[in-house]
Amino acid sequence: MKKLVVFASVVFLFSSCATIFTPSKQSITFSGIEGTKIYDASNNVKLAEIGSDKTATISVKKKMSDKQLLAKKEGYKTLPFILESTFNTTSLWNILFWPGFIVDLGTGQMNKWDNTTVNLELEKDDSASK
Repeated sequence: MKKLVVFASVVFLFSSCATIFTPSKQSITFSGIEGTKIYDASNNVKLAEIGSDKTATISVKKKMSDKQLLAKKEGYKTLPFILESTFNTTSLWNILFWPGFIVDLGTGQMNKWDNTTVNLELEKDDSASK
């Protein structure tokens, strides 16, 4: 019984509203020209490639700061764009249990991605053909 009370206390103390009610990752859908590749600008890791249906959907871990991405396709100019991070209003329920703010802040759950659908309009790179 003592272990159960300790376990329940730990779960209660280390959980918060946004952590309980929202996932740690959020789906982002990109639409654009088939074959466009989406990269994380900070480490140049490929995250997705737009397929024949002209869309690609990925799950991106939430965080406090904005995330800069790049859209690349041969024959087109590289398009930098930003996923904007905004306040997750679900975190306001932490007013009832204020340590939840600390948990949400530490896990990144206090924020969410603002633009969940991104339309990528690439420009032709005329200098590449010359």
